[in-house]
Amino acid sequence: MSNITTAPQRFTFLFLAVVRANPQALPHREQVTAATEREARSFLAGRYVLLFAGRLPVREVSHV
Repeated sequence: MSNITTAPQRFTFLFLAVVRANPQALPHREQVTAATEREARSFLAGRYVLLFAGRLPVREVSHV
């Protein structure tokens, strides 16, 4: 029996973001690719106040 390991599925997470240093700034969209929402937030949470907006599957690219 062979062991088949697959990479964790990755998603593009979308957030509505406001710059943490300027609460009067206009909200804008930020996106990041990660395996989980927690991982995605960890990339952005230092700079932005985040509101979850969506999760899209990442499509694998096949080079022929």
